[in-house]
Amino acid sequence: MGPRPLGATMKIAHICRRAPVTIPANASVREAARAMQAERVGALGLTDPFEPGRIVGVVTDRDLVLQVLAGERPVDGQVVAGVCSSDLHGVSAQASVHEAVEAMRRHGVRRLLVIGDDGQAVVGVLSMDDVLGVLADELAALAGTLRSGLAREGEPRGEARASH
Repeated sequence: MGPRPLGATMKIAHICRRAPVTIPANASVREAARAMQAERVGALGLTDPFEPGRIVGVVTDRDLVLQVLAGERPVDGQVVAGVCSSDLHGVSAQASVHEAVEAMRRHGVRRLLVIGDDGQAVVGVLSMDDVLGVLADELAALAGTLRSGLAREGEPRGEARASH
């Protein structure tokens, strides 16, 4: 059995952003940008205007920049559904961080919808930033363990300690 990958046992339900920020799919791109700014997020779930609990797409800050601002599309009057990705990618809330990273790599995305235990409801959004934060904490803890081990190795042992 090989070494366990970082984040192999931590469940993403514990680190994802709960309650994804959503906006109706028929909202304007300006409304989407304002919602991202107000909520300090880089992606919004787009909900069906007739079934508000159902996410039908995702729009990212990158979508707005590349497809609207850098493109030929006018900002005013542009509906956010026209620039979103309806190719949704998700992962179970019970998945490990390692499994989530593999899903991000496989689909070429930096965010995943987190699906609840019922297999249908979106309970959160996991971003690459969330994953990096957890892995950074694990690496910092490992570095601290190494430093304390090295410090103990430099201490005199047992009876041989000098007393002052």
